[in-house]
Amino acid sequence: MEGNKGIGLLDRMFNLSAYNARPRTEIMAGITTFLAMAYILFVNPSILTSGFEYSMSLATGMPLSGISQQYPALIQQVKLSFTVATALAAGVATLIMSLYARLPFALAPGMGENAFIAFTVIPAFTKILKISPLSSSIDIPMFSIYLALISVLFNGILFIIFSIGKIREFIINSVPESIKIGIAIGIGLFISTIGLSDIGLIMPGNGLVTINWQSFLTLPLYIGFLTLIIATVLNKYKVSGSYLIAIVIATIIGIALNLVSIPSTFSLIPTFSTSILNNIPMSFYLYFTLFGIGFPIAFSLFLVDFFDGIGTITGLADKAGLIKNGKVININKALISDSLASIIAPFFGTSTTVVYIESAAGIESGGKTGLTSFVTGVLFLISMILAPLFIIVPSFATGGVLVIVGLSFMTLFGKLIQITDPLEYIPAYLTILGIPLTFSITAGIGLGAITYVLLKIFAGKFSDIRPGIILIAILFALYFGLTTYLEAG
Repeated sequence: MEGNKGIGLLDRMFNLSAYNARPRTEIMAGITTFLAMAYILFVNPSILTSGFEYSMSLATGMPLSGISQQYPALIQQVKLSFTVATALAAGVATLIMSLYARLPFALAPGMGENAFIAFTVIPAFTKILKISPLSSSIDIPMFSIYLALISVLFNGILFIIFSIGKIREFIINSVPESIKIGIAIGIGLFISTIGLSDIGLIMPGNGLVTINWQSFLTLPLYIGFLTLIIATVLNKYKVSGSYLIAIVIATIIGIALNLVSIPSTFSLIPTFSTSILNNIPMSFYLYFTLFGIGFPIAFSLFLVDFFDGIGTITGLADKAGLIKNGKVININKALISDSLASIIAPFFGTSTTVVYIESAAGIESGGKTGLTSFVTGVLFLISMILAPLFIIVPSFATGGVLVIVGLSFMTLFGKLIQITDPLEYIPAYLTILGIPLTFSITAGIGLGAITYVLLKIFAGKFSDIRPGIILIAILFALYFGLTTYLEAG
């Protein structure tokens, strides 16, 4: 009797009977999704902390290689904060999707979005704050994080506004398909570039990427490639949690070879030092002072987040059989859940939270309802307790996985090569090149959008230019102009 009551409660919460879903199958699917996504608990803090270290290098003038040696306690604190925030943001966001949209989609800080924040937005604010009159009275690297995360907040607000009514369709229809494809492929290459940097093979910086020949004399390079090999082979045989397993193996090898230091205690008090709640008045004052830079960044992040969300949700819904009459079931609630997740993420202290394609692992295991994502969300919240353990994972253990994650974006090349009009594929190609080579997703998108509009104008194809892409191109032109002025000044 009690069991039937429990099933009845779950049915009312997640509408299980409408999809002929069984609670046990849904629970196992939720666990499967968590295992497929758990690598983000290691990877996201690693990427964001690398951005913080880069910011410290810009602010202090010290070489990047010396930052971790000079400020180990501070970097550990920041990484712990990003780790706690990652688990908390993923857990809460996934529960929102579960209870509000009642869909089997899990969320976490996005790959691509986190790289954008770490290596484009945080450094951009660092450079500007360094020449501001307040530079001597504020902690520039920390405030660069706060300003970057306020951009995430405004991205979420834009997302929720544009998820309502016909505005969503206007934005979707404004950006040419070729540019959308170029953005996705460019982000994939960017993520893989970061992965190669993490294992030491290349030395990125200011858009210049060169081979680090000295890395061939170091063990981290080979352990990083071993991570890539293990993850690839496990993926080949569809082993659940393949990325997580590869990262753990590489970390254990690093510990055995004295490349990774085990902390004296795992009872560290969770820290929220990267949350925008730490100094809201000054952070918002600085942000609105720099609004000419901040808004284009937020808008750029919105474009990435919005189209990523639309594409991922549509693909997952199709796999789960949740499309009715050509439309995703509860699409508005799904998009609102996604946007709310981005709004709350900065308060926890992490980057934009998005729907994860790894949700497909749970869907393939039979997950059809919000009960699947509910289980995943609860597991993310529980994992927050292990945050001190996660911070020992070295970047070379996550680098190989990042290379593979970037590869997953490359499937879109098939769509790109079908485009035969140079007025379409040239802007897409410049977007693809611009993102990894400039180490800036903003620069890549802006370059593609501006080039697209100019090519269409000079070719006399005025009817092809939608008002939305003109507005986007103007915003990016203003962003480039203002940034050039500030940098030159």
